[in-house]
Amino acid sequence: MVKKPVTRRNFIKGAGFAVGASLLAACAPQTVQVTSVVEKVVKETSIVKETSVVKETVQSIVTATPAPTAIPEPAVLDIWFNTDIPDLNKEWTSDPNNEEFKKQWYFGGLGRAIFKPWLEKHPGVTMKISTHSWDAELRQNQLMSLAAGIIPDTTYGEAYVNEFVQLGVFNPVSADVTKLFAEGTYKGATFNGKVYGLPKSSGADVLFINLDTWEKAGLDKTKLPKTWEELVTACKAIQKINKSDKFGNTCYYTYGPGGDSYGQAMRILHWFNQNDAPLASDVGVPSANSDKSVETWLFHNELMWSSTENLILQAESESGSGALFNQGVIAIKPGWNNDATSVGDGKVNGTAIPFPTPPGGKPATIVIGNDIHSPLRLGKNPDLAIKLIEESVPTEEAQSFLCNNCGIWIPALKSILEKSATYDKLAGYKTDTAKNIVRITMDTLLNGNPGPLPGFPKNGSRIWAAFNDSYGRIWKGKLAKDDIKKELDALQKALEGFVTKTG
Repeated sequence: MVKKPVTRRNFIKGAGFAVGASLLAACAPQTVQVTSVVEKVVKETSIVKETSVVKETVQSIVTATPAPTAIPEPAVLDIWFNTDIPDLNKEWTSDPNNEEFKKQWYFGGLGRAIFKPWLEKHPGVTMKISTHSWDAELRQNQLMSLAAGIIPDTTYGEAYVNEFVQLGVFNPVSADVTKLFAEGTYKGATFNGKVYGLPKSSGADVLFINLDTWEKAGLDKTKLPKTWEELVTACKAIQKINKSDKFGNTCYYTYGPGGDSYGQAMRILHWFNQNDAPLASDVGVPSANSDKSVETWLFHNELMWSSTENLILQAESESGSGALFNQGVIAIKPGWNNDATSVGDGKVNGTAIPFPTPPGGKPATIVIGNDIHSPLRLGKNPDLAIKLIEESVPTEEAQSFLCNNCGIWIPALKSILEKSATYDKLAGYKTDTAKNIVRITMDTLLNGNPGPLPGFPKNGSRIWAAFNDSYGRIWKGKLAKDDIKKELDALQKALEGFVTKTG
């Protein structure tokens, strides 16, 4: 297997990036029915400035001879996926010298595991499989497509899925199939009691601990932290003895603030959910400025300042922080299955535990790497799209493919997660330490009260930029309680504006 020292986000983007702006130019003009869904999307993009409707009166002609029945065209499903796959029948192998692997990475194998068995059961159906980037770029490509009326049969996504669910562009999948998955993995695709997609892969945050550094600080590895207070005490003890020339005295690490990515929030918001202080509801109703939110930020600052600003702003990737965790520079950090891939490159004596909880709090984690596959309501083949997702995503072969090849992700099926303690299809993770950590993330995904990021109905990139800006001021300024409250009041006002205004 070829290891790539880049983030999971860049893995996905690297599989196929340059579709967005060329999407409209590549498609011939077509007549579409303007619906309320498309009109709503048009208002939220800068791509379409005007909409005009031309009405024509056509005189109907009555004839005694019935028109011949048209022969139905073969069904071609337009599938938006994590990589372009022009030909599913071309050989793909997990080999860096294989031409399909070079173009498609492990997503080429995943696509074949998902789609080929299904197509064999549905003769006459073919697929056009194309990639449309990830994160905010995927969101923009989806909005452009909807505004132009060029609508695929299925699409994919992570933190922005609920926005499209609320726009009403997806069809729901059946409750019986949904129940096959861990609840947290489909909450981000849920609205008004219905579920609008199924996870091809998933992940869950847990707390990584370097046991060698832990013991050097005189801490007992049989007594790992269960409460916030115990965690802060341990971090301060490690900070006193854990020093490097480049980074100074360090212990805790998580992604530092900056930009408009939701990646930082994925590694922070579990603390707030534990303390009944969510940033917003699952469907994006903001609640950023509660007293418990202030309390949680104060706790988070204590964790962050057990390390230096230099460390926090330097190690901004799974592979970078994984290497520093192996070295002991980072002793404790939130991490998910992808972090175990980079941790697996070292011989670190490490483990992972569910996140410690505050007084009166509850277990919580954020789903991460949770890739939802959704059927579109206005695609050319809506019934087939539902059938494809319901019949192909829940198969064990498809669910186990990534963890058994590249690592990084874990299955979302309950039937697999329930046997996490003995699950052996983890060949993508190269050491026993990595496999053991991954099994802990699997159990946490099933039993650790997992949940998605809030599904803001619009302006997601601007919202995450505002969140990161507040995070930066609270952390870098080492703000006290009253100043944090003022900062969060401003953030709350900004979020309320973003979710109610178009732009």
